Amino acid sequence: MAMRFQRWLASLANALFPGRCMGCGDLYDRCPAGRENAADFTAALAPHFCPRCRCQWTPVGSPLCRRCGMVFKSREGEDHLCGRCLERPGVFTKARAAGIYDQSLRIAIQAFKFKARVQLAAPLGRQLYGTFRQHWSDGDIDLIAPVPLHQQRFRRRGFNQAYLLIAGWRLSGETVIVRDLLMRHRATTPQTGLDRRQRRSNLNNAFSMYRPGQSTGRRVLLVDDVFTTGATAEACARVLLRDGAARVDVLTLARAL
Repeated sequence: MAMRFQRWLASLANALFPGRCMGCGDLYDRCPAGRENAADFTAALAPHFCPRCRCQWTPVGSPLCRRCGMVFKSREGEDHLCGRCLERPGVFTKARAAGIYDQSLRIAIQAFKFKARVQLAAPLGRQLYGTFRQHWSDGDIDLIAPVPLHQQRFRRRGFNQAYLLIAGWRLSGETVIVRDLLMRHRATTPQTGLDRRQRRSNLNNAFSMYRPGQSTGRRVLLVDDVFTTGATAEACARVLLRDGAARVDVLTLARAL
């Protein structure tokens, strides 16, 4: 009886207050994401996207670059280093992402980041946590830190999207989340529209340690929403390695092609 009553209430709610899809804008029967499917990104998007749109996303998969995580156009072969990492390895050790920055994942990230749809932080964060568990084992990472925002941008936006993605993680062992490991002490112009060289120049001397010495001897995982050229990850990793970090890895929700 209780289950039938709950289904009746859900049907009534959908009839009176149907959902509007963030992707296509159509009305649809909104259904909550079941906790048993918390690791299923498609199910996690159920309250926000219609059935058609929430299936329109592409997880990152092999073959990809072993270091920067770039997805190769050919879908055959094994993981290997891309040409750019062979020529210029950079300073972070490994970068991985949950999905390609397009379709519904891109819409969800932009709504979360620029339209303050903070209710998306939980499903997006669960997907990111699943990617973390896929690529890093217990004991691999000591500190998990979000890429910081400058105070001016933080005040305008009201939150750091990178931190909200990891704020609800329940970590085992001695791995800890440090919200203010880094600080962004110089306001930079938005990276959108800049090429690789311009992005690197834009980020020169933009980051520093919040408390010098906090990363010394520690294995650090940097978390951000989107990996584009890797300029932000490289700039942050350089600061951490100068502080004495043992290694720096990178995890993002999406990877731009």
